[in-house]
Amino acid sequence: MKIERLDIDSKRNKTIFVVGFILAIILVIVINYITSLARYRNTESIELASGNISYNKADLNIIAMYQESSYGTNGYKQIDDVPTEKYTLSNKSYCEVNKEPIEDAQIEYREGAIYVGNIKKRGTKCYVYFDMDYKADDMLAKLEAIKQSTYEKTAMPNSFSGPYDEQKENPEHKEKLYTTEDNYGTSYVFRGNNNDVNNWVTFANHTWRIIRINGDGTLRLIFQCAEPNCQTTEGEETQIGKSAYKSEPYDDNTYVGYYYGEAGQDTYEKTHSNKYPSTVAEVVNNWYNGTGAMTDYTKYLSGSTGFCNDRTVVKNVWNDYEGDGTGQTATSYAPASRLAANGVWRTKQYPTLKCGVEMPEINPSNDNGFSSFDEIDPIALKRDLFTTEGSNQGNGVLIVPASLITGDEVIMAGGFGGAYSTDYWLYTNQIIWTMSPTWYSVNGAWAGVVTISTDGYISLPSRFQHSNVRPVINLKADIEFSGGNGKSSNPFVVKTSV
Repeated sequence: MKIERLDIDSKRNKTIFVVGFILAIILVIVINYITSLARYRNTESIELASGNISYNKADLNIIAMYQESSYGTNGYKQIDDVPTEKYTLSNKSYCEVNKEPIEDAQIEYREGAIYVGNIKKRGTKCYVYFDMDYKADDMLAKLEAIKQSTYEKTAMPNSFSGPYDEQKENPEHKEKLYTTEDNYGTSYVFRGNNNDVNNWVTFANHTWRIIRINGDGTLRLIFQCAEPNCQTTEGEETQIGKSAYKSEPYDDNTYVGYYYGEAGQDTYEKTHSNKYPSTVAEVVNNWYNGTGAMTDYTKYLSGSTGFCNDRTVVKNVWNDYEGDGTGQTATSYAPASRLAANGVWRTKQYPTLKCGVEMPEINPSNDNGFSSFDEIDPIALKRDLFTTEGSNQGNGVLIVPASLITGDEVIMAGGFGGAYSTDYWLYTNQIIWTMSPTWYSVNGAWAGVVTISTDGYISLPSRFQHSNVRPVINLKADIEFSGGNGKSSNPFVVKTSV
């Protein structure tokens, strides 16, 4: 009997010991887990290739990085190393939990490192995208290397007091590259005559002229003729055809738009909502997709660098043009107001390459103009900067990556409002459309857009007659050249695989 009692006690003790041991292990695991949670709340960092990722271990589960494979595209390749130069953090970067985006997640990229913050949930996954970050200097270096000489550069003046013809003897206005700011950074603008400006380019079996190097390193070209290596400077060969800017009806403020909205509206937003392509936009689209045979070359064109259809309303500059840009109210638009006032050309004209600028204080007299164009209205920028790819700046409305030149670019190239000017490279002895609105006239019931006249000067009021169309494109910043020096007899040749 005693032996039996001892056996029972022994078994009972063993059971208690085993259960206690298991409970102790569980307790240790729980304590360690709780402790680890507390420890994980401290931000730590790990080394990742050439940079560091700072993150909360318990919060951040996976981080994947992608690098843009070709400038201005949506093509990205996965990478292991944090890029150290020529790239910027894309707004496509994001963090998510259970496939739900974390709206307030913070992702930063500085000094070759990625920093992730404001992550509060376990299982977070972050995807970091890098876009190519080119500058105008990068493209300029390519052009100078291929032509084996440097361009003379100077800062662009705040205003111009005459066309290139009248200023060419002035050392400050001789043919050279003018530096000025655009929406992307510092831009280089080509100014001068056909003989001295080395801005001829062969691309897509067409001949083009360089308007400027954009601040993002892309190259803005205007159509010159439909053959490679042509030296045509005047006549109908220099355009793709004739078109009205907007065929009838054109009796509403909406029709100053390269793409326009609804007629007869009482709000600016509805009037200029970019719903429908203008007549001239359809001509450019059809040329690009058909007779221009440009579709095979789209991969060389930037879809994110924009074309400015500046529809900023300006008051107190034109008598009786105090409308708000809606319906059939007599309205003045910013591009015209930088060049003229109260029906008289300004003796000093004030072009800008910035789109979406808030118009500074204006003196309506002819001799006084603007102080600066520093402030950008993000709503106006999003509305008026036409691109094929939507972004914080571009509106993504365009069907093809091609549009028209602006009146401001014409002034910078050598033209001048109200003055004859036939000795600058943009002159072709043809009436040429720009995409810069002037005003809506109640008396004539028409909307106006800037044109270049056959005498080379800028004309403001246009009744949407049939004028000539010269498409404008932006070559990507990563394009290469296979030869040429920019002269008409030896144009720069863009290297393509088509």
